[in-house]
Amino acid sequence: MIGKSIGKYRIVDLLGRGGMGPVYRAVDEALGREVAIRILRSELQDSEVMKRFVTEATALAKLNHHELAAVYEVTSSEADLLLVMELVRGESLEQLSKRSGPLPAERAAYLMCQALEALSHAHNAGLVHGDIKPSNLMLTDTGDIKIMDFGFGRIADAERATMDAGVKGTAAYLAPEQVMSKGVDRRTDLYSCGVVFYRLLTGTLPFKASNPADLMRKQLQEPPTPASRYLPDIPGWCGDILDKALAKPPADRFQTAEEFRAVLMAATESAGEVRTDEFAAIA
Repeated sequence: MIGKSIGKYRIVDLLGRGGMGPVYRAVDEALGREVAIRILRSELQDSEVMKRFVTEATALAKLNHHELAAVYEVTSSEADLLLVMELVRGESLEQLSKRSGPLPAERAAYLMCQALEALSHAHNAGLVHGDIKPSNLMLTDTGDIKIMDFGFGRIADAERATMDAGVKGTAAYLAPEQVMSKGVDRRTDLYSCGVVFYRLLTGTLPFKASNPADLMRKQLQEPPTPASRYLPDIPGWCGDILDKALAKPPADRFQTAEEFRAVLMAATESAGEVRTDEFAAIA
């Protein structure tokens, strides 16, 4: 595939492989810009889930927000269905967490506030991500967060006959309603944001298990491990926010991304951990 041209796109390099298909770095030779292209697996392309995904990706392409990775087009070439996206340079929050370990509370809060701002924009347009996790949140070279892979969570849900993604992968960030294969809404994304916030604060996860079945049981029946068990000096407001974000009934969680973000900002400001005029400057 490297060196091949698909329409106006020349494939330059393989960026990675995921459950939905490989992602390549390519050059749009008509516009002279680099892009990322996901080539969706052929067996997925005729499914109803994929048709819904294409509809959502087309809607996402109409959004304009600097913290949402842009979708340029959904197109086809011969037997391939291509999703052409903005090429985002930087590192994922997964990589950041592995590299840095637990982050200071104000740093973690700032990163989550950026992600929640972008989610709010998408949610208000009627779009739900469905697969929020650190590897889908990119920290760009300029210090901004960009949310990646909108809509792929729906495909993953449809394919998830067994929880074989691994207890430290996507499964660890699922909301209880996803575990039970119930409908998802914006509160599902906010639960996953709570797990990401927990991960950034502690360097670990609120639920741990040796196998997928036990992980699902804990997600449905047990309270999350208090973050203070890993960080005894963690600010009290972090625990309060995590308790609400990780509530099992959706009605007990934050109801909107705006609400979640506002509580994070107010907590850091009132705690004196970061002044209002410095909040946006944390990078």
